[in-house]
Amino acid sequence: MKAKYVLLSLIALAFFACDDNTGNLGLGMFPGSDQGINGRLSSFDVTTQSVHAGKVFSKTNIGYVGKFTDDTFGSYDAGFLAQLNCPMGLTFPQPYTETETSGGTATKATGTLVTDFSNVDMDDKSKSRYVLVKDDQGNVIGNCQVNIYLWYSTYFGDSLSACRLSVYEISKQALKEQDAHYTDINPSDYYDKANDLLGSKAYTAVDMSVSDSVRSLSTYMPSVSLRLNNDKAQELGDRLFQAAMKDGSNLYQDFTKDVFKGIYVKSDYGDGTVLYVSQIQLDVAFVNYVTDSITGVKLKTVANKDSVRFDGRSFNSTREVIQANQLKNDKEAIQKCIDNPDYTYLKSPAGIFTEATLPVSQIAEELKGDTLNAVKLVFPAYYESTSKKFGMTAPTSVLLLKKKDKDSFFESNKVYDNITSFVATATAPVTSYTFSNITGLVNSCLSDRDAAEKELQDKGSITLQIANDDGTTGSQTVTSLADWELYSDWNKVVLIPVLITTDTSSSNTTTVTGVQHDLKPGFVRLKGGTGGTKLKLDVISTNFGTTKAPASRSVDTAAEFEAAKAKANERANSIGTPKAQ
Repeated sequence: MKAKYVLLSLIALAFFACDDNTGNLGLGMFPGSDQGINGRLSSFDVTTQSVHAGKVFSKTNIGYVGKFTDDTFGSYDAGFLAQLNCPMGLTFPQPYTETETSGGTATKATGTLVTDFSNVDMDDKSKSRYVLVKDDQGNVIGNCQVNIYLWYSTYFGDSLSACRLSVYEISKQALKEQDAHYTDINPSDYYDKANDLLGSKAYTAVDMSVSDSVRSLSTYMPSVSLRLNNDKAQELGDRLFQAAMKDGSNLYQDFTKDVFKGIYVKSDYGDGTVLYVSQIQLDVAFVNYVTDSITGVKLKTVANKDSVRFDGRSFNSTREVIQANQLKNDKEAIQKCIDNPDYTYLKSPAGIFTEATLPVSQIAEELKGDTLNAVKLVFPAYYESTSKKFGMTAPTSVLLLKKKDKDSFFESNKVYDNITSFVATATAPVTSYTFSNITGLVNSCLSDRDAAEKELQDKGSITLQIANDDGTTGSQTVTSLADWELYSDWNKVVLIPVLITTDTSSSNTTTVTGVQHDLKPGFVRLKGGTGGTKLKLDVISTNFGTTKAPASRSVDTAAEFEAAKAKANERANSIGTPKAQ
């Protein structure tokens, strides 16, 4: 009996550890009903199909901007809206004001902000970059120049494709934390194209004006930057300085709601490059007088000019505020790919998911009374050999979860639990995505059916919410379990390209902190499809004599047992686990 349990554990371990297309290797030799324990391997067909991703939850820490056109999937346009964070306790200096004089000479003063550039120690070109900010009564309350930086860690496409983007201020309404922002977000609801333009900038992904030596530095990060013209800088500066004077260190409380709601970044020229913007920075630079530490009076240079120093405040995109991407795909090209029955696609961003129908009813019927020890599902991928210079690559990580949870999972900022949600990671070249044990997912589907059956018995009917590919929903009332199974998607799961965020502690323990939709351009073709090869769901199960394992799946003779043990030991040697005795 002991040997039987050890062998079962080793074979299950081999089952879990196999991550390529030879997922059944050695599993045919499984000990059967010896001493009342029946163990078996069963394989079930899995049907897959390509489905529209539709709109996807777009709150991420990366902003995508640009356009790219592919021969297969057509055009893809990206832009994003983002709030900027005002750090707690941030304040602005007060304008320089002389409070006491003696013989026409100031003896005491407060504040440091320059209010008059006529006699400051600056050249004319530098002066022209700053504007004096005045309140409604015409009093100078500060000075500033405003710059916006879009820092991008990497990009997709042609490094030298000529592009242009425009940055608009969000003015109509603020992005709300309680709203779930999806990739079909309409920027027109948030900005006025005619009045809210902050600036435009032409760029290439690789800035050839920067020397190779600088670009090769580990600390170098490229950016697209623009400076607001004087009118826009004065308008924004007026809001900032007045709000700072009113709120003081509490400026952060109303910043994204009333002072500066955020920006919309739009690609308006070029095709072939998509930037992955990892940091947005709004810099408000200003000039201070150098003042006496005791009296506060401004100091003079040797040329009798007002001595000045430069300072500023920065507002950045952070995880505490909202960033929402707007993405547009070529619907006709996407539909053409979905209609192909010979295989399925994963296409990011917000393009195509692969949907699989798990044979849960068949498992429940054929393995009635069994305990499911392991359920393995592999999505084999086609190798893509392409001569395209800027071809898309296969997603590195994919998430498998119930179809009904594909929106709520991301809205709730969940991470996969390896019970009802799973992640498979593959390295290039991607040959498959392997989910070694999705037993919890199968059991969860069975639990859903049991709960529905009970509800039908108690209430007589269930009203289901049906989600369409375009994101709209409808309702369907069912009165039988068969109809519930037909309309509820209870046994359907989806495969979704994702980005995994991790955090490494001081003890080198890595923790998954976030799972987001992968919004980078990418794709992979998977075997399967409505007219292609059926995928296989491999199940290891055991029972204790309550039901008899089918003869075609059990292994009962002593010779077969020894052969199974030898195979398990061979696998144990290769992975360093204890041998079966």
